[in-house]
Amino acid sequence: MEMIGQEGRIYREGGSVVVEVPGKAYLLDIEGVICTNPDDDEMARIYRRVFRKKQVYLPHEYDRAVAEHLSGRDVLVIGANGYSRLSADQCRAYGVEVGSYETAAAKMLYEMIRSAQEQHPGVSIRLVHGASDMGIDRSLISVASKLNLNNLGFSCPKFMFYVRDDDTAVYVGESQEAYADAFVRSLDLLVAVNGREQAFKHDISAVFRHQKHLIPVNLLRVISSNGGPPAIMDDGSIGDAVALFEQRVHHVGLSIRSWQDLLDSTARTVSDMCRSNLSPERAYGYTL
Repeated sequence: MEMIGQEGRIYREGGSVVVEVPGKAYLLDIEGVICTNPDDDEMARIYRRVFRKKQVYLPHEYDRAVAEHLSGRDVLVIGANGYSRLSADQCRAYGVEVGSYETAAAKMLYEMIRSAQEQHPGVSIRLVHGASDMGIDRSLISVASKLNLNNLGFSCPKFMFYVRDDDTAVYVGESQEAYADAFVRSLDLLVAVNGREQAFKHDISAVFRHQKHLIPVNLLRVISSNGGPPAIMDDGSIGDAVALFEQRVHHVGLSIRSWQDLLDSTARTVSDMCRSNLSPERAYGYTL
């Protein structure tokens, strides 16, 4: 039996792209997933999924993916990270209705981008996201669809099982760390919307490594009936990456408490930031 690394592998086979990862039987609940060696011990089983529609860029094709989807004049690339999933029990504990986090995040991003477009006609906003059909990624994908924005997903083999096989594009890094680095490297602005370990340890740290812009937004604190999750959970894990960031970086705007303040503040910040990515004519609305 061929051995596959802990984070799996991805390769082309004819006109399709194949993802294979080690895993457990729950992966069979995902449409299109099969186990290639069901008779082996559970810890040795390999799960496989084939993508036939999606435009997939392999780990060595990062430059091509960026050139084909994110490059151009007067371009601002925005990404967001946060929770990939909030269960019904977690929503109840955090004081929000099921689906409220994703819907509110989408509305916030929509208003932020629409405001930037209105104040800077001609700016070409592109979106990058984690490609999965859930959580904050689903919010971004929805906004890209409603505003007809070019967008590019980012993933890695072990997360590709949660990505829809449609006609959109995704770059797949060889590991979780590599994909997070590529995701942040590709953008100009990261909007951090709560999140856990991945958001804090990979994405937010990469913002400073690649000298990008960051807006931490404690969305759950604003929409929650009880203030949302703690920064650090009882077991020591990160419960809210943005809450933890606020505890450690003291100049973040902690005065934001209302929904309208949140919309106005984030929209204004993005609109102001547009100027650094525009030609002088578009940035200041004047041609010499």
